[in-house]
Amino acid sequence: MISVTTTKTPPLVSIVIPTYARPERLRDCLAALARQTMAADTFEVVVVDDGSPQPVVPPADTAPAGPAVRVIRQQNAGPAAARNRGVQESRGDLIALTDDDCLPSPTWLESLVAAHRQCPSALVGGITVNGLADDVFATTSQMIIDLVYEHFNRDHEAAYFLTSNNMLCSRSDYSALGGFDTSFPRAGAEDRDFCDRWRASGRPLRLVPSATIEHRHAQNLRRFLELHYRYGRGAYVYQAKRRLRGSGTMQDDMSFHSNLMRQLPRHLRLHRGLGRRAQITSAILLWQAANAVGFFHEAVTQRLAGQPVGK
Repeated sequence: MISVTTTKTPPLVSIVIPTYARPERLRDCLAALARQTMAADTFEVVVVDDGSPQPVVPPADTAPAGPAVRVIRQQNAGPAAARNRGVQESRGDLIALTDDDCLPSPTWLESLVAAHRQCPSALVGGITVNGLADDVFATTSQMIIDLVYEHFNRDHEAAYFLTSNNMLCSRSDYSALGGFDTSFPRAGAEDRDFCDRWRASGRPLRLVPSATIEHRHAQNLRRFLELHYRYGRGAYVYQAKRRLRGSGTMQDDMSFHSNLMRQLPRHLRLHRGLGRRAQITSAILLWQAANAVGFFHEAVTQRLAGQPVGK
């Protein structure tokens, strides 16, 4: 499993994982990282406990042959701040990011490192698959990501967006960019902002299909609506920020929504049964509604508060 000791020689890669109140999911994630094909002494795992009600502790059944893991606890500040804290506390020249509800495949890290060596200035990231096939809302959320990747990342060598649960870059470039913007207090669009600033800096993004992770984000109707409402709020802040820095406008992304209904039937055909397809279609409509409500709620909130948009 995972060793809680650290080596004197800095590892090549530091894997940073923000976590909040999901000890079972985290344990599974750490077990998956212990099965990586890269040698255990070439990477470390830095877990940032973002103020969980019960402090996170390393797994008891550790083994000295596994990679080193450290747990750092901070007051709740959101995933952007947690990732930045993990990077600050880490020692590797390369920074890999994943989440506590993800199971990286055994070759995940090796694939990302190999891709980065081919283009050291790139932010590289892989593919996410849904690990909860019976969960219609988890399935729909993954389908949304699949549609986004299909639309924006057609050219794998010039990708547009990578999710923060599956990416790797150099420490120096991460620091030069200033890490994640901590003015995003919730999970939602902070990774879009990070990728946008990366592109604006002239650095490339590359999609690495061989670097796969299994995402196990259980959702019910309430959680699904809350998730995409939160993403909608984050989307407003993201669009405001990129407009201020001149890195793009909302119109750049509207082609995705205009093409959505043309792409959706092909994805629905991958699911058997009219009932299942109807459930996913309904969830897609709920996603768009929740996202729109969140977007406009954030717009009204900021304007009523007199807050400078995007600051």
